[in-house]
Amino acid sequence: MPALPDFNVDENKKVSVDMMYRQGFYDFYEDKENFTTVIRLPYKCDASMFIILPDEGKMKDVEDSFYIKYLKDWSLELGMPKFKISGSYNLNGILKEMGVDHAFDGNADFSGMTTSKVAVSEVEHKAILNVDEKGTEASAATTIEIVDMSTLDQPKTVIINRPFMVFITDHTTRSLLFIGKITDPTAN
Repeated sequence: MPALPDFNVDENKKVSVDMMYRQGFYDFYEDKENFTTVIRLPYKCDASMFIILPDEGKMKDVEDSFYIKYLKDWSLELGMPKFKISGSYNLNGILKEMGVDHAFDGNADFSGMTTSKVAVSEVEHKAILNVDEKGTEASAATTIEIVDMSTLDQPKTVIINRPFMVFITDHTTRSLLFIGKITDPTAN
């Protein structure tokens, strides 16, 4: 499949991106009523990445009304940009609300770690999601590869060349592990 190097950030801005391509069977659903295409990329563990690709100019509508729909197993040739997103979250307030506030004052006992009088000043959680041909690397889990399960003569082609959303879910716990919106894959 020829490379489509342009990613349409919005109607006025395009950026060149490294596209990666893979052909195989993926759970796939086109929702004309809600202006979106949903693709599930399974991992080797009990997790999956969902790509939600809104129709042109429909990101806000999809964000406002998104529900995971029934997916169908279709043969797809999928093209999407490599991307990396990250987020930082300060956990001081949450930990204090949970009763872990003594560690933040000068009376905390850290004698098992140091002889100095210390206290926790900052607790920050950073989540990183990096997606390329090798697979997906996330702060919570690392996967190896999306396997090419089969090829068909005429697969449907889906090119992710405009803003999209990504979810990573754990099937066992039914937990949402990561959520993000990619508007410009060239921005970190």
